[in-house]
Formats: sequence, C-alpha cells, structure tokens
Amino acid sequence: MHDLKLTIDLLPKGAWGNDLSIILAKKDWETLREFALKRANGECEICGFKTDNLDVHEDWDFDIKNKTQTLKDIKAICTRCHGVKHFRNSKRLGFEEEAKKHFLEVNQCNELEFASHLLQAEILFNERNEIYYWKMKLDLSKFGGSEIPIPDTSRLQIVNPYSEKDLDDFKNETNLTPRILDIKVNNYTGEIVVKSDISNKISWFVNDKLVKKQFNCAYIFKSTFSVANIDGGSVCFKLYGDYGEKTSKKFILKDWGY
Repeated sequence: MHDLKLTIDLLPKGAWGNDLSIILAKKDWETLREFALKRANGECEICGFKTDNLDVHEDWDFDIKNKTQTLKDIKAICTRCHGVKHFRNSKRLGFEEEAKKHFLEVNQCNELEFASHLLQAEILFNERNEIYYWKMKLDLSKFGGSEIPIPDTSRLQIVNPYSEKDLDDFKNETNLTPRILDIKVNNYTGEIVVKSDISNKISWFVNDKLVKKQFNCAYIFKSTFSVANIDGGSVCFKLYGDYGEKTSKKFILKDWGY
C-alpha cells in the first residue's frame, strides 16, 4: 500500500481520558487550539478543504514496549477527516460509509486498501488495549504552549479483592441486609463501580478515612468511585440499609511498576 495522507487512528482505551482538551485548563487548551487554527489558516491540514469550521485533532504516538504516549502534533482538520481518524465513533453514529468514501477520495486508493488499513488499525487497537495506563510525554512548546503547565496524569492500579465466585455468593444471599449485585474494577479509567440493592446509602473510605457519601432512592443502587489523585493505600466502601450494614474488603492501590 502506498503512503496514506489520511489514516485511521483508533485511540486505545487506556488513553481515552488523556485528551488535552480534558486534562488541561480550558484557557490552556484554547491557546493550543488557536495556535493550530492560525497555522492552518482555514485549510484542512490533511485534505486541503477550505472552511472556517475546522476541528482540532491530537496526534499521538504510542510505544507499547515503554507504555508511553507521545504528542506528535495538534492539527486543524475538517470534520470529514476527523470522522475518518475516529472511524469507530463514526461507525457507531451511522456515518461509516461517509467516512469510508472520504478515506478513498483523499488517499486515491481502492476499497481493498481501505479494508487492509482498517484491519491493521483494529489489530493495533487491540494490541494497545493490553496497556491499562499510558505515561504521557508532552512538549507543548512546539504547539504554542511553552507557558502551559504539564498536568500530572499518573494514577495507581486497583487490585480487586473479589472473585467471580464471591459475586455469585452475594447474589444468592436471602437476608435483608444490603446486597452486592456487582463490582467492576476498570483500570482503564481508574474506577470502581458497585451495584447493590436493599441499600439506601454508600460511604467510600480511602485509608479508612471517609471521603465520599452517596444516597439512594431507587431499587438498584449504582455508585462509582475514582482513584484519580489518590497517592496510594487502599479503598473500601460500606453499604447501609434499613436492616443492617455491609463493609467491603479493601481494594489495594499499587504502582504500575513502570
């Protein structure tokens, strides 16, 4: 396949929360955005389409061996090129054919080349999803952000103390104390999600110190806890109901080791 002007770049799950538009202060992201738009001067930096309504796209390089993501560029591109970059999202929203057509036109290639490129993008996406946490490498001075402070995006790994058998045992409980229906640990996002019933309140503790309360007025109670900005130690929760309480085991937070 010849070199492509427009490629499909599927962002791995572990990097979904690392968008500069999310982690930077609004004014700092606007500085980077305006720098990219000024450089483009109303012309898509990929296909050359002229418009006053360009999107701004972050271009990252992922190093699986070192588990790092490095910012390569911040480009001003048209909506159609942006739809190709985020092809999975375009497909989810029903714009798959439009994105495919634009890919073919910009790259002057055939459908077989498109299918081959998409397959390689999906393979790479799945390989990168083996990494739950990516270290970010940023040099914003290249993009008009020399004065912008680099945020700390580090977070710890959550060790789930519960097995599938534990969860099955919880569901079979017949007493009227709070019952745990499900516990999910998402190390891509750094979150613990608890579902319960027969409970009207949950308290979350970090290193045995109360940090969050949530009250319930529905039959199924769902609570999400993020470990972002926690230095280490452990997390646990306590469920409260009309006929008793239930305290969880401790979720240990540990360094990723890289």
